[in-house]
Amino acid sequence: MSERATEVRDLIDDMQLDYGMSEGSFAALGMLITDASLAADEPALRAAHDGLRRLYGQLVPDRDNPKVAEQRGRLLGQIDIAFWALRRLPSGLQLNLDPHGHAARFLTEIAREPGLSNEQLADRLKVDITEVSRVGRKLTSSGVAMKSRQWRHNAWTITPRGVTCLEQAGLAEAQVSGTD
Repeated sequence: MSERATEVRDLIDDMQLDYGMSEGSFAALGMLITDASLAADEPALRAAHDGLRRLYGQLVPDRDNPKVAEQRGRLLGQIDIAFWALRRLPSGLQLNLDPHGHAARFLTEIAREPGLSNEQLADRLKVDITEVSRVGRKLTSSGVAMKSRQWRHNAWTITPRGVTCLEQAGLAEAQVSGTD
């Protein structure tokens, strides 16, 4: 179990003890879910989703107490966020990451040297720029790579999900910089 998953469980347990569920508790849980999503931390996201569903089920609707209705609504919102974060976790099958394919080589290159341009990647991968753009779009939509504009060129970086994807594909030996 990840350290973040333990934090999530402890926070949800505290929320059960404090029937009032403070603004700070919701904010802290939202931050933990966001961090878990960005880091592709499946155990933490599962702990959040399951714990929130349990907490929602224990919070009995009360027509005379608008605060309970608000808390149930906030819980439902965070349940939805955790659910969709879990659905968007990368997997080797989802990305079809062939260790010798263009996508894996693209990710490995930007893990080693963040900020590479399309031209630099095309040169290193021995492909044309249109192939770099095609692969880059696929990786961006999978949430494993990001591009930003630097003057007239794209600058590619790997996301925490991309690092996880490389590890799952057995390419963890690639030196990853700038992702700690």
